[in-house]
Amino acid sequence: MREPKFRGFSKGTNSWHYGFGWIDIDYTDEFLEENGLEPQAMLYTEHSPVECELKSMGEYTGLKDKNGREIYEGDIAEDDLNSLGLVFYEDGSFKITSTCNGNSITNKNVYDLLDTSLIEDNNISVIGNIYEHPHLLGGDS
Repeated sequence: MREPKFRGFSKGTNSWHYGFGWIDIDYTDEFLEENGLEPQAMLYTEHSPVECELKSMGEYTGLKDKNGREIYEGDIAEDDLNSLGLVFYEDGSFKITSTCNGNSITNKNVYDLLDTSLIEDNNISVIGNIYEHPHLLGGDS
């Protein structure tokens, strides 16, 4: 059994951090608004806890792309046919969307990462993540 691993982006350090667990920080809506903050999470790292953007939090799938890069929830992957997909967690497993028409996830198929040949054939590469690059999937930039 693998140890859980998580990542989150901290605006305080302007960088990604990796750790072994996290919790939501229960700030009031008033506090968040007064301080111009989005909801936050506390990521527990080997060295110390780090406050991260809640929407950036993602768990490591235990899989790597064709370049050896770890695949996390929220990553955007591209296959050899230039189809894009978003990695997410649902119903007890990691899944990936697969698009047929480039930069849109409106017509998506969903594949379980552990049951698909996408990983076994090692033909996907992580090209970004939904937190930093929503425009890759047609979202706001």
